Amino acid sequence: MLNLNDSSCPFCDGNRLVRYSASAHDAKKKRVNIIECQTCQAGWQWPLQRTEQQSAMEFENAYADHNDGTYFDLEKREAVANCQFEFLKTKIERPGRLLDVGCGDGHFARYMANRGWDVVGLDPALLRGVTEDISPGRLSLQCDSIANLPPDQIFDLVTLWDVVEHVEKPDQLINEAAARLAPGGILVVETGNYQCAGRIHSKGTWWNYQIDHRWYFAPPQLNALLTRAGLNHIELADKVLRPWWKGHCDMPSPRLITLVKAIARRPWRTFSALRCHNDLKQGRKQWTGWGGLEIMTMIGHKLEPAPV
Repeated sequence: MLNLNDSSCPFCDGNRLVRYSASAHDAKKKRVNIIECQTCQAGWQWPLQRTEQQSAMEFENAYADHNDGTYFDLEKREAVANCQFEFLKTKIERPGRLLDVGCGDGHFARYMANRGWDVVGLDPALLRGVTEDISPGRLSLQCDSIANLPPDQIFDLVTLWDVVEHVEKPDQLINEAAARLAPGGILVVETGNYQCAGRIHSKGTWWNYQIDHRWYFAPPQLNALLTRAGLNHIELADKVLRPWWKGHCDMPSPRLITLVKAIARRPWRTFSALRCHNDLKQGRKQWTGWGGLEIMTMIGHKLEPAPV
């Protein structure tokens, strides 16, 4: 079981830890305390600033407000849902049963029901539950958790969009999600990627540093969690599932001219510029295939039983 603490890495049990403070992207003039493992290069927040229950209340208010230009903007959520749907069409032949864990206000769940899926959406931040027929699919939104689902409810697709970083026990959640898959089903997990160039460039102002983000995963850690949950053929999407993202999965090579300009512009920050340049060079070597992805989407498959 992964445990948040400040003495050893929850992923590799390493004790080469670095502690630093970063600006909280979701709260003005607030900061989060991050611990990073120098062995496996993952991160986590410690101590936590909110409990899971307090986070649920924050998100309940945010989904109700639908603030323009933010993650909760309805137009942006529609665009993201469409991007996610187009990606899923390349993995699944036909609509089936979908469990959307951490469904927020139910936007993606409703989007999929409108395209023929029978959907159950779960989220503790839901303002109210909904059950309705949506031609040609069916939608059921519940203010609940996956642990409370009836044991006979099995799904062809389970999605965890931007969820695992919020919960205190992400490995338990992934195990529960994998257990809900029918043979041949797939689990999709999306979260921020700690091993990315964007985090290094940001120098402590990365958008993913948020009060409600407890974990900062990278592909190696997430792959391990899906494998331990009994899933196979683990795949990492080669793009960020956002319609406005134009990058590449690999990091670009850091340019010496960029370093020279940064030092010339702010000579009093020469050490910081050199460290950033060196970190980017090291990241490019170690994070091949994902260093350019600020948000990663990973898929695990539940194998069909072997014929008798």
